[in-house]
Amino acid sequence: EKDIAVVLTATACCGVACLAMQSLSGVITFLWTLSEFSEYQITYIGVLLKIAAVAVITEITALISMDAGCSSLEKVMQFLGTATILSLSLPLFERFIDILQEILIIV
Repeated sequence: EKDIAVVLTATACCGVACLAMQSLSGVITFLWTLSEFSEYQITYIGVLLKIAAVAVITEITALISMDAGCSSLEKVMQFLGTATILSLSLPLFERFIDILQEILIIV
């Protein structure tokens, strides 16, 4: 019965994720419209969307692992998600540092 519960949980999570993606289509459209103002923003908006997707997928897999009773797998998934988010956010940090350097040169 535990196996069936895990499969049902995974199926429900996938269904809810699909519904959430449909409701977020307006937000994504707004972000793409916003990105037309600058060539750099397209890259950074794409990075932010990837980070959000990794966070959601990590949370779902961690919760499914927890429901299945695999707490060690849950911790590993959270760690891998965090590491992936940090690696994806490096371009954002680099751009932030570039902006700070430009501001310091002007002042």
